[in-house]
Formats: sequence, structure tokens, C-alpha cells
Amino acid sequence: MNPTLIVFGIQAVLRAAQAGADLYGEHARDRKVFLPNLELPPGSPSVQLHQFLMENPQLASRDPELSRIWDAEHGELTTTKAEMIDAAYAVMLQHKAKLQLISAGRGENDAEREAEMLAAGRMVEQWREDRKPPSAIIRMALTLTDIGLEFVASDPSILGVGSRGEKMIVAFAKNMSALIPDDVAAFGPKTDFADRLLGIFLRAGLGALSGNSDTVIKDENIAKLLAGVTRPIVDALPESIVEQIHYRDLVDALAGPAAEAAFNLLAENTETYLGKDFANDTALGAVTSALFEEIQVTSHGGTIVDVFSEQGLIRLYQAGLGVAVERPGLFIGDDGSAETDLFGDLLSGTASTLRANPRFEGPIGASLAAMAVAAVGHHAPALLRLNPDEPWENVAVAALAQITTGLTEALDNMDANGLPKGALKLFNDEQLLELGRVVLAQVARTPGMLGVQRSELQMIVAGMAEAMARDDNLLLSGDEWIHIAGVAARKAASNPGRLFGLSTDDQGRALAVTVITSVLKVAGETWSAAGRADRPLLFGETLESALESVIEGLAGNVTAVAREPEVVDRFLQRLLADASANPDKYGSGGLLNVFRTFIGRVLASGTLPTDAEIDTALSE
Repeated sequence: MNPTLIVFGIQAVLRAAQAGADLYGEHARDRKVFLPNLELPPGSPSVQLHQFLMENPQLASRDPELSRIWDAEHGELTTTKAEMIDAAYAVMLQHKAKLQLISAGRGENDAEREAEMLAAGRMVEQWREDRKPPSAIIRMALTLTDIGLEFVASDPSILGVGSRGEKMIVAFAKNMSALIPDDVAAFGPKTDFADRLLGIFLRAGLGALSGNSDTVIKDENIAKLLAGVTRPIVDALPESIVEQIHYRDLVDALAGPAAEAAFNLLAENTETYLGKDFANDTALGAVTSALFEEIQVTSHGGTIVDVFSEQGLIRLYQAGLGVAVERPGLFIGDDGSAETDLFGDLLSGTASTLRANPRFEGPIGASLAAMAVAAVGHHAPALLRLNPDEPWENVAVAALAQITTGLTEALDNMDANGLPKGALKLFNDEQLLELGRVVLAQVARTPGMLGVQRSELQMIVAGMAEAMARDDNLLLSGDEWIHIAGVAARKAASNPGRLFGLSTDDQGRALAVTVITSVLKVAGETWSAAGRADRPLLFGETLESALESVIEGLAGNVTAVAREPEVVDRFLQRLLADASANPDKYGSGGLLNVFRTFIGRVLASGTLPTDAEIDTALSE
């Protein structure tokens, strides 16, 4: 069957529905929408074709679809194959429609164009009535048509003539053959499966258009998504019936979200890819194949779906697709083949990491893993230049392990009530996730700090978690601590080894942890049981700003504080005592101004400001 004819047929049916023709009506079989006035002889399409070619033998030699089925010498059809008969029948309908249109006053060119659309619509209409499509490709065409009709009814705005929705359906129709192997006979049980997947992906695509009025998706991007995302899911269908049942159940749960993830990635990045290719289908295929192969693997009594959850697994998959779009070469071998094992190893590796840290199993761990994949994948070229023998996927797994291990150790250190110590008891899953994100984002800016054999990331996470655990008075909120962690990570990334040391054995002795703890100690001592009754200044935003200034200062000269950490205590105690004795002179703003003015000098030399210097700073 001519693919163009199928495309025209789908368009014709959708446009007829858009115009108000009820193709689902109970009288549809009796009232043809397309070519209703065309006079055709009685009998089956084969009988009608035979009569038509006997009356118009000259047409058989001019059209390949007709010549393929006609024996002019004996005046008989040469085949009973439904697909070949349908193709020839469409040509016959087109010829008759064209003659009828010309007789009604249409010009030659207009009549030919309209006749092709009408004939194609009639064929699709007939297939929909019979529900016995002669081939896999036509079955898929009917699936596209039916879904298009659903959207005509539910969201007609995206399926007008020449609309984004119509263009998307046409793009699917033009490229759906990518799901069918060259050896159609070997397709077997995959036929229905591929048809169902095609429908899932079209719904996801139309849904993306419906949810974003600015999205325009090009034909070539649809082709790459079908070849790189849909086809691998079809190819992964097992041979065994028992395994097929299990796989179909998994696909039923994951294919829809996976399709939405792929289209949302495209919809969110329309401007980014304007004027250049959206993605390499080989790279997309490597990520998708790995996912749908790995979900079938059982390890430690379960699959990766049990570790990540369905929702979490899709987040991780979308992160992998994002890397495949940004850096496709990471998933393609030197010979141009897909490196499927790479993302598979990444999935299994991150799953093993989360199994070792059960607190982070489920969506939160999957989201952390997705962040690690996205961050490390983005910086992969730099990582590979720094250490060509260290695969970037191993670095991503190591990054996740360092974050989860650092947080787990702190969260498992409970107080007398069985709760995490200090401010950590305030953290919900979203805040733990944000904490991991801000630290990872800052560290990733210095790719040299990432690596299987590097521990800076874990030291930063563990160090900040240790500092948070010391906030017994809950002087800072979870969000304020997250901000401080981001500042500390940024400074640590630009000063490797200085703020958080070079060993994870005793994180409490790290310079940043020691100084932050000193500030918390002094702030806590001024926080009475009556809360704010005694006008304590060092809490909340003021404490947050003071800690930020200290951390900024630790990136400079730290000679004095490294030798005598208590120097920060003395400086703060001096300021707070002065503020308590002179409440009219100090406010939180004045306290911060003095602190910021002299903290660098205190850290470097241990010299505290004089009263005159403080008065000068307060007056500025």
C-alpha cells in the first residue's frame, strides 16, 4: 500500500470528523462519508476491480498498482492478497472520483488532488468498518486514526486542517514503518504489541501539544523518537510467553510515562534544538533499550522498579534521555553502534547503591540518581579528559553513593527520642533532595572533584550534615541550612581539601565544620528558654548571613583559625556582649556589618577589632 495514500486517508477521516461528519454513528455503515454518490458495481472489491479493468485495460499499463494485479492477456486478476487488492482498489476509486469531480466543474489539477484524498478516506473508512486490516502497517494506520478522532472530540483545537496535531499524526504515519522489521513474517506477536505502543506514544505526543501551545515538533524528531525510543521497547519483547506476560505488565506501567518523558523533554527544549537535530536515535535507543532490558532483571529478590519505584525510574530515564540528547556520543561506540550496556550498568549500579542505603530507596533516591546522571553526564567530556580510564557512568554511580552515604550516616545518628539530631530532624524528603542537588551542582562545576577515587563530594555532604546535627536549638530552618550548604559546596569546590579536609574518617575536625559549630555554639548560648525575650540577635536570617560570611572567609587566609578555632567564638562573644550592653547601638544589621568587616582579619591573624574600629563600622 502506498504510504502517501495511507497518510491522505488518515487526514481525510480526521478532517471529515473536524467538519462534523459522525464517523462513529450507528448508521455509518449505511451512510458513506467519502464518495457517497460514486456509482460502483455490486460485488466485492475484487469483482469491482475485474469489471473496471475489463472496461479500462489501458489504465492497467499506466499504473503499477493496477498492473501488479492484472493479467491483460487473460483478462483476470493475478492475486487475492488483500493488501494488493486494496491498493489497486484505491487507484480505481481515485480514477472514478476524478472523473466525477471534473464532470462537476473541477479543474484537472484540483480534481486529481481532491480525488486522491477522497479515495484514501474511503479506504480508511472501509478498514475501520471491517476492523480486519490486511497488514500490520494498516492496523497501525487505523490506530492513529482512532486516536486522532478521540482528540477531535476532546480537544478539537489541536486537530484542525494543517494544525500541529494533524502534522504530528501525519509524521507518525510517515514513520510508523520504523517499528516493523524487514522480515514481516518474523514480527509475530510483536505486531499487536507494536500497534499498542504506537498508540501510547501518539497519545503522549498529542498530550504534549495540548499542554503547551508553543510546542512544534518536526517530522524528523518524530522519526527519531519512534526509532530510538519506541522501537527498542518492541524489540525487547521476550520470546517466552510467560516472560512476555511479565514484560507486557511492566510496559503497561512504564511505556506511557516513558513516552511522556520523551515528548516533554522535546517540548521543554524546542528553542534549544531549533535549527539543529534534536537527538541521535542511536543514543536514544541505547538508553531506552537499557531501561526496558534492565527492568526484566531480578536481583536481590526484586527488580530496579522495586528499588526506584515506577515514578522514580521514569525520572532516571528522563535524565538519561537528557544526556543522550546533549551528548549522544557518550552512548555510541567507535563503530557507530549503541552502547546499551553503559546505561544498563548505570541503572544496576545506582540500584545497588540505594539498596545499601535503604533510607533513600524509592522516588527520592531515584531523583538523586537522576541528578547525578544529569550533572556527571553534562561534564563527562571534561571528566574523560582528566581521567580517560574512568568511565563517566561509574563516576555518576560513585557520586550518588557519596551523597547517600554522607546523608545516611548523619540521619542514622539519632537523639534520645529516636530522631535525627539537630536541624536534620526538620528535613523532609524534598529538602534532603534539594540538599543533595545544591551540593552536587556546585561540585560538578569543578569536574576534577568528581571521580570513583575522589571523596570530596562525600566529605562536603557529611561535613554539612554533621554541622546541621549540631544545631540543637534549631536556630536555622531546613531551607536556610540548604542555602548554607550551597555556599559551603561552592567554596569547597574552588578550594579543594581546605574546608572539609582530605579524609572522611573524622569529618567533625574539618575546618568548615569546626568553625560552623563554633558559631552555632555561641548563638545557642544566647538563645534563652524564653526564645526572643532577651533580644538574641544571632538566629534565622542573621545567623544564616553570618555563617555565609564565615564560609566565604574560609576561602582566604585561615592561619589563625586553623591554629586556634576558638578565635571565632571569642569574636562573636565579644560582639554579642557589646550588643547586649548597647542595644540602642546594635541591631541585626549592625551586628552583621561589624562581623563581615572583621571576620577575614580574625580568621587570618586572630586579632579582634577594637572598640573604636567597631564604632567606625557601625557608623558606616
